[in-house]
Amino acid sequence: MEILLKSHKHYGSLLIALVLAVIVIALTKGPKPVFQRIVAVLVDINLIVGLSALYFSQKSISALHIIFALGAVGLLHAGAKSDQSAKVVRCFSIALVLLILAWATNAAWGPSALKGVWMFSLNAPAPVAG
Repeated sequence: MEILLKSHKHYGSLLIALVLAVIVIALTKGPKPVFQRIVAVLVDINLIVGLSALYFSQKSISALHIIFALGAVGLLHAGAKSDQSAKVVRCFSIALVLLILAWATNAAWGPSALKGVWMFSLNAPAPVAG
C-alpha cells in the first residue's frame, strides 16, 4: 500500500499550504468560513488516508504523529465556522504548527527528540510466546 503512504505524504504537504493560505486570507481580507470549512474537511480526509495507510502497511510510526494531527484537526474545526479574524488566525496558526510537528515526527529532517517516541504498528507480528 505504498500508494496510500505517498498520497498521504504529498496531500499533507498541500494541506499545510492551504492552512497557511487560510491564515493569510484571514489576516488580509477577513475570515472566509466556506474556505475554512473546506480546508478542515480536506485535513479530515488526509487523516483517514493516513489511518488507512497505517492499517494496510507494515510501517511503524510515532504516536506523536497521530496526537499532533488530531490536535490540529480539532483546532481547524474550532476555527472553521468562525467569522472572527482573531479566532481563525489563532486556531489555524496553532494547527499549522501541530501539522508541521506531525510531519516532523516521521520525516528525515525532523528533530531527533521526536524520533522513535511511542513507536507502534497496527500490523506488527504478534510476539511468539516461549
